[in-house]
Amino acid sequence: MRIPPGGGPLRWCAEIGLGLYRSVVLAVLTCVFPLVAVPVGVAGSHVAYSWSTGIAGAPLVVRALAAVGETLVVMLWISLALWIAHSLMSRALAKAARRCATRWLGLHIEVTYRPVPQVTRVATGYWWDGHEYHRSEREARRRARVEARFHDPQLHWDGVWALVAGVTVLPVAVLPPLALAYGVHMALTPGLVGYGGAVIVAGLAGAPFAWRILRPVAERFLGPVPSTRLGRRVAELEAIRADLTHTQAAELERIERGLHDGAQARLVAMGMSMGAAEQLIDTNPDAAKALLAQVRATSATALAELRSLVRGINPPVLAERGLVDAVRALALDSSVNVEVRSQVPSRPERPVESAVYFAVAELLANVAKHSRAGQVAVELGYAERTLTATVSDDGVGGAGASAGSGLSGIERRMAAFGGRMEIDSPVGGPTHITVAVPCELS
Repeated sequence: MRIPPGGGPLRWCAEIGLGLYRSVVLAVLTCVFPLVAVPVGVAGSHVAYSWSTGIAGAPLVVRALAAVGETLVVMLWISLALWIAHSLMSRALAKAARRCATRWLGLHIEVTYRPVPQVTRVATGYWWDGHEYHRSEREARRRARVEARFHDPQLHWDGVWALVAGVTVLPVAVLPPLALAYGVHMALTPGLVGYGGAVIVAGLAGAPFAWRILRPVAERFLGPVPSTRLGRRVAELEAIRADLTHTQAAELERIERGLHDGAQARLVAMGMSMGAAEQLIDTNPDAAKALLAQVRATSATALAELRSLVRGINPPVLAERGLVDAVRALALDSSVNVEVRSQVPSRPERPVESAVYFAVAELLANVAKHSRAGQVAVELGYAERTLTATVSDDGVGGAGASAGSGLSGIERRMAAFGGRMEIDSPVGGPTHITVAVPCELS
């Protein structure tokens, strides 16, 4: 349902209708466990507590022990019923709730269920399903499916969601439709029309907000198993560490190559030229002067190369004047017309500043090499303790962070600081690439 723009009555009615619909959907998705537990508990209580009716005259201790035992039996029955419902329905209910969270709240929740393992036949003729041996392939496949489905930690976490949602989301989400239904009933009852109208108004007023209880519960319980989430984070950090190690090695190799092929070679040539000039200074002063002039030019070139190398390691303008002026210097050196706009009030932390600077430098280099753009804009901003840099161009588009590409490297380096990279680059352009890193300003 699309909500009309503006703030008039039509929008209010659309929000109320949408809220009622979503509340009803959430009530259906979260009422399964309560609908199983309550009837089993009530019926079990009638049965279990009837067992002690013949000991009314027994001592208090005996009656207390009997009551405790009967309560434990009822709880056992409820647990068994909930376990059966969980095994059969938790995954489907959690998947439906994730779809609702994605469509309604924009939450992107990714989980991984345990896949069914392949069965293999061993030399003894038995079939191995990854856990035990079986006489037939059919039995091995059946047990593999059972193992993958019912021993999956994600399934049990989905069951926790269904249980928690039944006591948190359900009571809140069901209030508006219940209030509306009960208010209509009261309004149709003589003498209660006013009360019924008030209950209806209260239910309609709460409809646009009640379903939003889904967000905090979904963020906490609809995601992957906490241990899986931790494992994913460890894997991400290991990949980031490997990438940083590779980047550091490549940078050291670049510095070594730059010194060897540039400044070092020129310094050796300067030494040889100065030796030749020393030998010619008495016999051929003009030739010696020419060699010394050549040495001076070579020294100036070597100095320029060393400065260029230093700028690639730690640009002086970045260290002295900060990120904004350093990016403006990049724009002046770019072969494309670059406009820089900034809303960063002060300097961020040095490691973050350096990471964002080199990310922007690489993005501008990619624009110059691949995009065929005529105009580029760099926007620096800071909001909600997050530093952002957006590079936009009017080129051919089609940029993507494929494996091994420069953009994927930028993405991993941003992830090392808890940041992210967002790419919007349809074929034909324009392209907008944003890097965002949480940080504090000085």
